[in-house]
Amino acid sequence: MPPRRPVPKRWQKGMVEVAEGVFAYLSGSGATGLANAGLVVGDGEALAIDSLMVPSLSRAFRRAIRRLTDAPVRYLVNTHHHIDHIGGNQFFRQAAIVAHKNCREEALAAGIPVEALAQRMPRFASGFRQLQLTPPQLIYENRLVLHLGGREVHLLHFGPGHTRGDTLVYLPRERVLFAGDIVFRYVTPGPFDAHVTGWIRVLDRARQLDVQTVVPGHGPLGDRKALDEMRQYLAIVRREARKSFQEGLPAEEAARRLRLGGYYAAWAVPERLPVLVRRLYMELRGEL
Repeated sequence: MPPRRPVPKRWQKGMVEVAEGVFAYLSGSGATGLANAGLVVGDGEALAIDSLMVPSLSRAFRRAIRRLTDAPVRYLVNTHHHIDHIGGNQFFRQAAIVAHKNCREEALAAGIPVEALAQRMPRFASGFRQLQLTPPQLIYENRLVLHLGGREVHLLHFGPGHTRGDTLVYLPRERVLFAGDIVFRYVTPGPFDAHVTGWIRVLDRARQLDVQTVVPGHGPLGDRKALDEMRQYLAIVRREARKSFQEGLPAEEAARRLRLGGYYAAWAVPERLPVLVRRLYMELRGEL
């Protein structure tokens, strides 16, 4: 059963310290294109997590970083290749851009489809036309540990899920997890390239980490329960989609009939749900 509590109407926005020298940069909104980012400050150097989407958003993030520290940003970690997380890479030219190898491949394959993005998010159309594709330069396969002064930052890839190239950014001493879009909180997930069953497996592995604070890719801060709730959301959608598939219903009808319960149904951007159902139908047909 979904949790029995209301979805809060107001979320934190801006830079929030989640551990000493570790910050979440929160969009404060579930609107399409508005994502969260992060900052880890070490001894005389810093690491940023994601770069947001268009110049206005990325520059605001950079200004927030400068207000906190004079340390140069040595690393920029891309949690995956979607434009709302890597569009601002061009503004971190002094940083080594780090990601999973599949993230780089997918970023190069996708490019920046300016007109399609402008049609989908017209409020950011002028920003999309200023973007230059800046793919990750330093790649890894399963796990990479970066030492930022005396601080360890673990980059973890647990297989395909939200995309083929997701990275979890884990600080074991601080018990902080920057989950990227492996976790949406109070925001409906719906990426066009997800593997839902793989996503559930990734969450199962993430739940084994010693985590106190979870920074989602979208939505407000959470604790480790955010991992459980995301898994439950996906499991409900998979279960109900499978029933509809077995009944021979088309994916669009399955999405219309799917009932998530009051809590999950109140998540922002519910129109994304049919995308997840279509991806599940592709799984069930053996196309993924």
